[in-house]
Amino acid sequence: EGLLIGSACEEGEVFQAVLEKESDAKLEKIISFYDYLEVQPVNNHILLKTQGLVRDDEELRAINNRIISLGEKLKKPVVATGDVHFLEPEDSIFRSILQFSQNVRNHDVQPDLYFKTTDEMLEEFAYLGKEKAEEIVIDNPAIILSRIGDISLYPKHPENKTTFAPVWDTAEEDIRSMAMGKAHALY
Repeated sequence: EGLLIGSACEEGEVFQAVLEKESDAKLEKIISFYDYLEVQPVNNHILLKTQGLVRDDEELRAINNRIISLGEKLKKPVVATGDVHFLEPEDSIFRSILQFSQNVRNHDVQPDLYFKTTDEMLEEFAYLGKEKAEEIVIDNPAIILSRIGDISLYPKHPENKTTFAPVWDTAEEDIRSMAMGKAHALY
């Protein structure tokens, strides 16, 4: 209750079931659990190609198309998501370094998991046609958002301010003391 469940990235059970070419009946049973389905840019799945689990980009597009078809059939909105791990494309080096330090195989093969603009996402899904790309990149995410309701990065401030600062008599002094104490301990 109070949760919206999405199907996740290539490691999720929907993508994996499509990849494994499960039957329609099994796929429909799996998908019935989810509130919406996710598809991601083809390059997000580059490791599947390097590991030989898919032949090429066309096979990845076919997987996305299958998920989209199942979403249409089962009346589940399909949204294009980015599986974002870093903000800018050049930040992939930091993920690679982190994975190297964790002994992750293929740490040097980094998908484009940066935060893409709407135009970049539309370009990623252009192979679906303009109308379908706009549906999964713009329209369906808006539908999901409307089901969530009001979201605020900050709780309501008692004085209707746009940011939220702690409210108690000595808050400003307490926070300054904690910050300075930590700075002195570190430096």
